[in-house]
Amino acid sequence: MALKLFTELFSLNPKNMRFPYFKRVLMVLLMVPFFSFLFIANNFFLSIDHLLFFRFKKTQIKDPVFIVSMPRTGTTLLLHLLTSLNNEFTTMKLWELIFAPSVSQKLMIVFINRLDKKINSVIRRSVIYISDKIFKNLVTLHNTGLEQPEEDELVLLWSLSSPYLQYFYPESNAFDELLDFDKSMNSKRKKRIMKNYYRMVQRHNFVFNRNGNKRFLSKNPFMMSKIDSINQQFRDAKILTINRCPNLIINSTINLSAMLFRSFSSVGLKNEIKTKIENTIKGWYFNSHETFSRENDLKHCYLSFDKLIEMDLAQCKMMLAFLGLNEDYINEIAKTNYKKYKSKPKSPYQLKKYVESDEIPFMKEYYREII
Repeated sequence: MALKLFTELFSLNPKNMRFPYFKRVLMVLLMVPFFSFLFIANNFFLSIDHLLFFRFKKTQIKDPVFIVSMPRTGTTLLLHLLTSLNNEFTTMKLWELIFAPSVSQKLMIVFINRLDKKINSVIRRSVIYISDKIFKNLVTLHNTGLEQPEEDELVLLWSLSSPYLQYFYPESNAFDELLDFDKSMNSKRKKRIMKNYYRMVQRHNFVFNRNGNKRFLSKNPFMMSKIDSINQQFRDAKILTINRCPNLIINSTINLSAMLFRSFSSVGLKNEIKTKIENTIKGWYFNSHETFSRENDLKHCYLSFDKLIEMDLAQCKMMLAFLGLNEDYINEIAKTNYKKYKSKPKSPYQLKKYVESDEIPFMKEYYREII
C-alpha cells in the first residue's frame, strides 16, 4: 500500500486532479514529509507499547456506543451532546488521534500538560491558537479542533487503512475497498484492520479509563460500511444512527468533499467523483438497512435529524433509555451549547436532486422535496 500511495502522488493526465500543477506540487512537498514523519514516529511508539505497556491488551471494552451514521447528519452534534456527560463516556480527541495514538505518547502529553499548567498553560494556549488558524475554513462545515472529540477513523491513518487518505489522492481507486468494507474487503485484511482498531481503543481506555467506569464512545460516518464488522468485534456495542433526507446528505457531502479535495489540487471536483460519492452513500443506505434488518442481536437505534437539532424531548428520553442512562441527564444535555456544533457554511450551494422518494423506500418518511 505504501508503494502504491507513493506512485500515485501525481498523474500525468493534465485533467486529473493529481496532475503536478503548482498547488499539487506544493501540497505534496508540505504534506508528504509531515505525514511520513508522523507515520514513522507513531508506529515506532505503537511498537514500544508492546514492550513497555503490554498489559494494555488486557483492557476491557464494555458496552461501547458507536454513532454510525451518514455524513452530514448531525453526528458531531450528537457526539458533543453525549460527551457532555463526563461521568458516562470517554472518547478520542483530535490531538490523540493525530499526535498520540500510542500509550507512551498519550502519557508524555498528559505529563507535559501537567507541567504546562504550572506556567499558565502557555504551551496549550499557543497550540490551540495555531490549530484554530489551521482549521479556520473547515470549521464552517465541521466543528473541529485539537481538543475536540473527533472521528476515530483517523487513528487508522497510521496503518494506511483509513478512507480519509482518499482526499489526498483524488481520482484514485486505492481506497474503494475501504469504502465498501464489509462487502468488498477480503476477510484476512478486514480482521487485521478491525483488530488494529480494537487495540487503539484499548490504548485509549488504558490511559484515560483504566478503571472501566466510563463507556467508550465513537463517532464515525465511514463506519457505515463496517456495521457488520463492528458487531463482530464489539458484541455488546450499541449503535446510534441519525436519519436525514438523502438528497440533503448527498448535496452536503459533495460540498464538504469538494472543499477537502480542493485543498490538495488546482483542478475542480470532477463529475465522476460526485457520482462516486452519490453511489457510495446509496450503497451505505442499502447495506446498513440490510445489516440492521438481518442481525437480530445487534443493538441499534434510529434517531431523526430534525428532532435532534430541535432537541426534541421525547427523542432524548428514548435515546437515553436505549443507552441505559438516567432520564435526569436530559437537563445536563440541554445545557450544552448545541448551536456551536451546527454547520455554518459561508455561502449557499446549489441543491440537486439525486434521489427520488421511492428509490430508497425505507427512507421515504425523511424525504424532502428539492425545488
